[in-house]
Amino acid sequence: MPIGTSLLRERTTWLSWAALAAALAVAVLPLIPPQVPASAPEDSFSAKNALQLIAEIAVEPRPMGSDGNRRGREKIAEALRDLGLEPEFQSLSVPNYYTRAAEPVEIVNVLARIPGADSTGAIALMGHHDTFPTTPGANDNTSALAILLESARAILAGPPLRNDVILIFTDAEEPAPRYGSTALAEEHPWFEDIRFVINLEAIGRGGISVPVGISGSTRWIAGELARTAPYPTAFSVITTITDLIGGSNTDFSVFKDRGVPGMDVAFLTGSSIYHTPEDSIENVGVRSVYQQGANSLALTRRIGGLDLTDPRGKAQSTFFSLGRFVLVRYPNGLVLPLALLSGLVWAVAMWRDRRPLETLKGAGVAFASALLSAVLAALIWTFIAPCRDSMGIVEGYVYFALLSLMAFAVSWALAKWTRRQTSARSDGLGVLAVLVLLAIVTAAFAPGTSYVFAWPALVGAALLLCPAGRLSSRGWKLARLGLAGVVTLTVFVPVADFFFQFANPRPGNPGSQVFPLIAVSILLVALATELLRAFWPLVIDRMSGCR
Repeated sequence: MPIGTSLLRERTTWLSWAALAAALAVAVLPLIPPQVPASAPEDSFSAKNALQLIAEIAVEPRPMGSDGNRRGREKIAEALRDLGLEPEFQSLSVPNYYTRAAEPVEIVNVLARIPGADSTGAIALMGHHDTFPTTPGANDNTSALAILLESARAILAGPPLRNDVILIFTDAEEPAPRYGSTALAEEHPWFEDIRFVINLEAIGRGGISVPVGISGSTRWIAGELARTAPYPTAFSVITTITDLIGGSNTDFSVFKDRGVPGMDVAFLTGSSIYHTPEDSIENVGVRSVYQQGANSLALTRRIGGLDLTDPRGKAQSTFFSLGRFVLVRYPNGLVLPLALLSGLVWAVAMWRDRRPLETLKGAGVAFASALLSAVLAALIWTFIAPCRDSMGIVEGYVYFALLSLMAFAVSWALAKWTRRQTSARSDGLGVLAVLVLLAIVTAAFAPGTSYVFAWPALVGAALLLCPAGRLSSRGWKLARLGLAGVVTLTVFVPVADFFFQFANPRPGNPGSQVFPLIAVSILLVALATELLRAFWPLVIDRMSGCR
């Protein structure tokens, strides 16, 4: 190879790696909670105030019926009175879920109402004040209590909202019967006034705050979130999967079952502390609390100013975050056409390539590579997770990175072994065939998840339709890899991370993690790797003058 061509190829390789690194940075940005500002205006959410409230309340476990539970709700009532609000208590006797004793215990919901100037209904901010018996629950769910109280302070510091705001601190959420929220829905007169609900939860010690469940029109709610929230991070793949598995199993399900629109919001990272003594003030995700609080306050103000008698219908949308501040969204009516369009563009590109057998071979190897990576990851994880069931966030991501590198190695090793006589374009079309098939199937059965496959398939197929000659060769070929990388990583990385979080072991909630989810997570990583690997020679070889 001539020296000039060799130098060009080496420079191109480094530029290509830089393009992929930039694409990965764009993909990871939505997974990082925002920085907490040093100070906040009087009518804004203050993370400092919220952290102080958490420290005051999360001093002991507060399971239903316990003295700690009573002391905790007394602190909530005192904080409400300090804000000038009069707390209301809803009490009832229920079976003691934890001891199975014959004697029932008393549970108490705490409520307060901020009157609106011209109310057309109420927006409810909700979080449960009880904890699992073994934990002070600084994140789960004292962080929600602090957000409710701090949001109420900020609302009262500003101009009155049009609609009422109801603060709901439910009891006995931890047992499966959801005694507190069920009693609220069935017996409390305020429930009939609620037109929108935001339920706040925490499963880990940090990470981004995202909607894990939505009731009502996702088109309307995602639109309001995009227009209003300062840090709008949301993915329809998460809410769709939650619906497919039967709901989030929180207080929110009581409202959703009764048709009340709203969102179930949580942060999920570092779930090894969930329901353990480690869920303490020292392990509170302050940035996560700030994002959840700032977004909830902004959305409360927005919904609190609308005419809540105006029906929003049930129109559904697909949505996903792009970078830190952009929430992409479009109607679900476009999901299947988009998936079919990706198939059409792929078919045209394959017709131009005229190597159907090579394309079929590429599809088979891509599928085999992803499946092999997923199976290996699941086997490895079954050994790691029991030994490191209290892993920290950094340690968990180190394992995730190593498993991803394993998928990367499998992809490149199989490619070197099986595709020596396959053209780069046919190889790429084979990988895209798998994505097109997944896009169409998910569009038909789980529309909110289809974008994960449809956009990489459409963009990848469109790029393979572009001229392969020397017209703007260097910049265009590098842009081709960069664009494919941005689209692929932007949609794949957050979803793979979501599945990974739920594959993490949780000693305080044994059996709740689903180990096969690590296979799903690495399967997605493997598919992304396959697509980027297939585009790599299209850039390197042609930019260096090879054919």
